[in-house]
Amino acid sequence: GLIAGLVVSGFGLASVYIAPLATWLLKAYGLQQAMLFFGIMFLFVVSGLSLLLTNPPKGYVPAVAPAKGAAPARKPSRDYTPSEILKTPTFYLLWLLFFIGSGAGLMVIGSVAGMAKKSLGEMAFLAVAIMAVGNAGGRIVAGLLSDRIGRARTLFAMLACQALMMFAAIPIVGSKSASPVLLVVLATFIGFNYGTNLSLFPTFAKELWGLKNFGTNYGVLFSAWGVGGFVMGRVSEMLQARSAGSFDSCFIAAGLCLILAAALALKIKTREQLDAQSAALLPE
Repeated sequence: GLIAGLVVSGFGLASVYIAPLATWLLKAYGLQQAMLFFGIMFLFVVSGLSLLLTNPPKGYVPAVAPAKGAAPARKPSRDYTPSEILKTPTFYLLWLLFFIGSGAGLMVIGSVAGMAKKSLGEMAFLAVAIMAVGNAGGRIVAGLLSDRIGRARTLFAMLACQALMMFAAIPIVGSKSASPVLLVVLATFIGFNYGTNLSLFPTFAKELWGLKNFGTNYGVLFSAWGVGGFVMGRVSEMLQARSAGSFDSCFIAAGLCLILAAALALKIKTREQLDAQSAALLPE
């Protein structure tokens, strides 16, 4: 969990430098030149760094003693294929939770710049950058916490806290004289809770379905992130249009969805329960 959180925190921190850099490039060179710059930079930096990655040899097991008091690592009883996970109810439960958790976050994150601009003016990108710090921090904290108390409990806590943030946002954002400080704090905590999704769900995929097909299995599960952002973002636009630009209905809808998701998170099965359930559905 902690390892996954550390890795994906880079994804969350990107906005810290992208937001101000993009703002400067857009003013200085315009949209097309800014996009060209980012495209060339990412091509060389990301592709170049990827050449330094090396997969361990097949069957490699690190010779590291377990931490004092920690339970010894155990090998999954089976490695599920993508076609097999699609036959298990647990996959659809996790997909729905990922859809709600990420979609509700993206539903608000996509509007943060607009909300911040009303209070911060041209400095609105600072709210986005600070939120990115919370986003990255959420991934690390959730990964660490899930190693201590379990993935399902951590996911429940994250979804419940995110629901509270949505309802707390109504008086803050709805105020005609919204405090920039409160807005930034709110955005940071929403980003924090949203970020936990991207460290928890990869570990769910690995623990429940094994490591052999992890890349494909998590890729199938990760489709919930894209669908959630598309659907919830569209719902947000529709609700705003029907309420003369107010964000209240968006926060209420997201909060209610998150409460439902928090309740469902407690029904996620353990690896042992999944294997027992799958034995009746899948051939050995």
